[in-house]
Amino acid sequence: MKNILIVACLDTKSTEVLFLKERIETFGAKTIIIDAGILGEPLFPPDFTRADVAEMAGTTLEKVRKIPSEGQAMDIQIKGAIGIAQKLHSEGKVHGILGIGGAMGTGLGTAVMSSFPIGIPKVMISTVAGVGNLVGVFVGTKDINMFHSVADVAGLNRLTRTIFSNAAGAVVGMANAGVDKLENRRLVAVSTLGTTEHAAERTRALLELAGYESVTFHTTGVGGRSLEHSIIDGLVDGGVIEYSLHEYIDRIAGGLYQASDDRYENAGLMSLPQVYVPGSTDFIVEGHGKEKYQGRKTHMHNQAIMLYRTSPVEMKQLGEEIGQKLSRSKSPVTVVIPMRGFSVHDREGGPLWEPEALLEFAKGIESKANTMLKVKRVDAHVLEERFIQEALDSFLENAKIVDTMAAIDVRSAG
Repeated sequence: MKNILIVACLDTKSTEVLFLKERIETFGAKTIIIDAGILGEPLFPPDFTRADVAEMAGTTLEKVRKIPSEGQAMDIQIKGAIGIAQKLHSEGKVHGILGIGGAMGTGLGTAVMSSFPIGIPKVMISTVAGVGNLVGVFVGTKDINMFHSVADVAGLNRLTRTIFSNAAGAVVGMANAGVDKLENRRLVAVSTLGTTEHAAERTRALLELAGYESVTFHTTGVGGRSLEHSIIDGLVDGGVIEYSLHEYIDRIAGGLYQASDDRYENAGLMSLPQVYVPGSTDFIVEGHGKEKYQGRKTHMHNQAIMLYRTSPVEMKQLGEEIGQKLSRSKSPVTVVIPMRGFSVHDREGGPLWEPEALLEFAKGIESKANTMLKVKRVDAHVLEERFIQEALDSFLENAKIVDTMAAIDVRSAG
């Protein structure tokens, strides 16, 4: 029987949580309830009290109640709730998570959900699920299902009973659905933007022939963060082939799709085979008419986005900074550079063609090469078949080295 973890503040949501508990049990699962409330008292005893939550956070409920800021007080309770939830998860006792509340309760529930790996069912019944500019903040990079409460989470009636029952059925159904990992097929993360999609498409097909699964992330900022979290969570166990390093050039030049601090670091820490291609770094993504990019070559992407050509100085900085990160990898990394262009727009005769910038990137990344970081210049465009094959061959070569390293480690341990 599956266990569904319910995280809520029972001082204000006891009636609703008790209803959810009964529905979940009717659907054939058990519940574990964490009460992270602060004031008031619950209408029924949870499995983990608010005092337990405060203690897990390293303090007492009495001290938490004396904090003048409700936000700061809730941050402590969130820390404790995460601690309890992760302990339960390590013991194999959590098969799904359900949260319920307004903005404060949504912050609590989604914070706990975000501490779990992708794949654990997560359903957040929220009064703010319909507020577009808030949803992304709460969901972040995890597979959290925001379930709009429609009405306020304040009592039971024919509308809320229906919505809450549906949410309970959803989390139980997902917990029972579970998909097993395909046998003997490791998962490779592939990154791209539309400007390098053909290369990513061909790479996915070639990886399939080589016996791998693949998952693709678009490098729009959140896509890169999702890729990194998938590595940290252990979902990506086959390696990384990145066809777009765009997020980091936007970070350098102030564009819209900016990279997180840990970008390009976690695969190396996890000793995964890696290949990086500087695809889609020939432009900065921003809105139209940005004065700070005046005088640059441009290409109109759509009504909202203009692509601004990156400069040779920015490209050299890109190579140096990414090279510095990759040079610390514990496993082999190859940067494969298509010297005839980095995207569909960056080719001879194209709107963003600037060969000097390509050369500066190559110089920057080559200055950081070491025993783990290899750099290859290829006289081809990023979308040419021979370049795509060279990138794949480099990945397969690195994968063999990683397997050899792992075998040596096992023998040494024995």
